Amino acid sequence: MNGSRMMAGIVNLLSIVLLTGTVWGAEAFPAKPIELVNPFAAGGSTDVQCRTFAAHATPFLNNQPCVVVVRAGGGTVIGSKYVLDGHNDGYTLLSSSTSSLMIAPVVNRAGFSWRDFIGICQTMLGSDALFVRADSPFPTLKKFIEYAKQNPGKIKFSSSGTGTSPHLGGEGLAAAARISIKHIPTKGDSEALTALLGGHVMAASMNPLAALPHVAKGTIICLAQYGAERDKAVLPDVPTYKEQGVDVVLDLWRWIVVPKGVSPEKVKFLGAAFMKIFQDKETLAALEKIQCPASYLPGEYYEKEMMKSEAAVNPLIKAAGL
Repeated sequence: MNGSRMMAGIVNLLSIVLLTGTVWGAEAFPAKPIELVNPFAAGGSTDVQCRTFAAHATPFLNNQPCVVVVRAGGGTVIGSKYVLDGHNDGYTLLSSSTSSLMIAPVVNRAGFSWRDFIGICQTMLGSDALFVRADSPFPTLKKFIEYAKQNPGKIKFSSSGTGTSPHLGGEGLAAAARISIKHIPTKGDSEALTALLGGHVMAASMNPLAALPHVAKGTIICLAQYGAERDKAVLPDVPTYKEQGVDVVLDLWRWIVVPKGVSPEKVKFLGAAFMKIFQDKETLAALEKIQCPASYLPGEYYEKEMMKSEAAVNPLIKAAGL
């Protein structure tokens, strides 16, 4: 083969690689739809955020769609275990949270931890909150605590499930204020909200995104946020537990993760793809529209952030007796 023919062959091979991502049988990634697993019930805040990502992700995923898959139940354990169960080819992602990686594995003795996953990126940092109906006998946190002390066990509060961050937020309040309240678990924020609106419970501990339309209508009110600071983008006028004298701090974060075993090349691709998604103006505008502004961190921060969260959450689990 002369030099010109050899060069032409190399150019043709490079063209094939650039256009198809394939050489000698190697397949472009991704070559099929990506699953983004939501471990909560459909219609809740996690589901809404996941579907917002999915609606804008295709151009950044080798033109493959991102499909939201709901695997609810077990206080998020079902969804997490689904992702861990052999789905380490890079095609199955988990929308994880304080609930699914910090609380549920401990409370439910699930047999896994955040260390079994690889972080792709942080998607949100905020706070869960405590809500009551507008006609509630306790329109403030102070009156809530007073009522609970006078009526031990009478207050029922719903959450998105046993071992979730809203559950721990309610139990943390009970431990710190030395009151007795009864937890009613559901499969997600939407069900927890329905229980409150229907009068089946007297309070609901949940992510604010599910509650905001009803707050705007004046049908429910927020008594407190759980984070270290107020979520100024969502409930700027609602004080935290700490601001109201309750020694409980529980930040809510969300990370997109994959199980260990996914190849470094695929992890790198997914990290780069989600970085581009978070730089996309349409995606950012869509997140603002659902009142879930982006709080992006790249994957290299995963271990540091998880260790920090673990140091805050574990003592609260112990104090709450979970």
